[in-house]
Amino acid sequence: MLRQEMRQKGPGNAPAAAMTVAVECIEDRFYYGLFGAVCGELRSSYGADVELVVVRSINGAVGNGWQQRLARSGVVSVLMSNQWVRALQGMATRVAYRSASPGPPVRGILDWVRSAAVWREERNRSDCSNLRVLDVPVGDLVIDSYLRYRPSPRFDPGDPFVRRLIWQAYRDVRKARAYFRKRRPRFYLTSYATYLEHGIATRVALQEGIRVLSFGNFQDVGKELSVGDALHTANTSAYSSTFESLEGQAARLAEAEEALRVRLSGGVDAATSYMKVSAYSAKAGAVPDVSDAFVVFLHDFYDSPHVYHDFIFPDFWAWICFTLDTLLRAGRKVFVKPHPNQIALSSEVLHELVAKYPRIPLVPPTVTNVQLAESGMKCGITVYGTVGHELAYLGVSSITCARHPHHAFGFCRNASTIEQYERLLLDPVEMPLSKGEMRRQALAFYYMHNLHGDAGQLALRAHFVSFWTACHGPDTPDFRLAEQFRALRDLPAFREFVRKLVATPLNRREHDEGHAHLALR
Repeated sequence: MLRQEMRQKGPGNAPAAAMTVAVECIEDRFYYGLFGAVCGELRSSYGADVELVVVRSINGAVGNGWQQRLARSGVVSVLMSNQWVRALQGMATRVAYRSASPGPPVRGILDWVRSAAVWREERNRSDCSNLRVLDVPVGDLVIDSYLRYRPSPRFDPGDPFVRRLIWQAYRDVRKARAYFRKRRPRFYLTSYATYLEHGIATRVALQEGIRVLSFGNFQDVGKELSVGDALHTANTSAYSSTFESLEGQAARLAEAEEALRVRLSGGVDAATSYMKVSAYSAKAGAVPDVSDAFVVFLHDFYDSPHVYHDFIFPDFWAWICFTLDTLLRAGRKVFVKPHPNQIALSSEVLHELVAKYPRIPLVPPTVTNVQLAESGMKCGITVYGTVGHELAYLGVSSITCARHPHHAFGFCRNASTIEQYERLLLDPVEMPLSKGEMRRQALAFYYMHNLHGDAGQLALRAHFVSFWTACHGPDTPDFRLAEQFRALRDLPAFREFVRKLVATPLNRREHDEGHAHLALR
């Protein structure tokens, strides 16, 4: 039915092609609908030629058996991705390039030889975050792809699968660079910017001076990326200074508090609509004695750990082991709380963690973070979780170790090196701010992250989230999916977004500055 809705709109009598745009072809019905709507508007109103970057490769399977290797092969990848390409006929003009395809064998062999040499250098290192392929930074993409598609909770640079990932990185860089240099599309639209399939095309396009917009977060629909900020997560660096410049702060804080209280009472707001279960939905069971205790909030071990800048560990397993070892050595009172929406594989890793640290108790899933705060927990520990501002609102500070969404505020103590992180764990200050100021800053963050914007921006964000939720709901009927698609496509703010997308040129100064920043990394 979603395809029928897209066909009904159609490109109509499109004017002669005035520009070329590139769009990621991803096997997800939300992005099929979203990018189909954007492509339809670009073709019908602006006569654009739309070319599809088909990113199926490593992401074609999870695992490393012969069946998974077959699923990742060029022939199977072409066959499987063709159904998505055909579904976009009438919206898109042609295929730009494919990450996996049975291309010239000489090039593939050369890429394989290159990957072998690089892997021999990297396999003796514990972390390959700084790895570059043909001058494109890919280390974080390799690590995250390994964790998800190997799959494994810990990065093992000696695993031959890492060589397979480096080989794919060479292929992706070569193909993306050839395409973006030759075709010079007006802009490139991508879903996310993590993993090899999303990240390499994004980074190569930026290096070549192509505008790139991502649709991977709920706060900034169509975030424009730069070489210095090539991640799809919202850039929150200016949140504090922007809020302090706003008028009517008391009313804005009250609005934020009302919305945050809905979340803390078990509801799911726009910022957490991706979660199947609210971390505050259950309020039963005995609360453990967490008075004066450190509570470590786990992440999904197979999720992308480098979705924010400056994570100081290669993966979540290395982070949790270092954290618990350090706290135990210091004689701290420690509890661990599992992630409320972890996948089944993470449950297996949790059993391994319990066996490794039998002295550290788990917080039962029926206990909420509100109950933990009310029971006197001393400090929360997370890499970059939303729990940071939730605890701050409840009067509890956190220790973090990445450029987390709250880094513009003072209620989290963040480490930029492992040595600094260890010092924070061993000798934490009592409170970085007063409880009243922590609550105020937490609400200021919540307002900027979820409620700030003009009427058009907020309407576009709300429809974006509604359509995403409908597409990812297991029981969403077809008619409801079609309704949500039409509501987004026909929204005046959506058409205005596309108009601005076409009208806005690349800021060459910003690109050059970003390129210089990347060269120094």
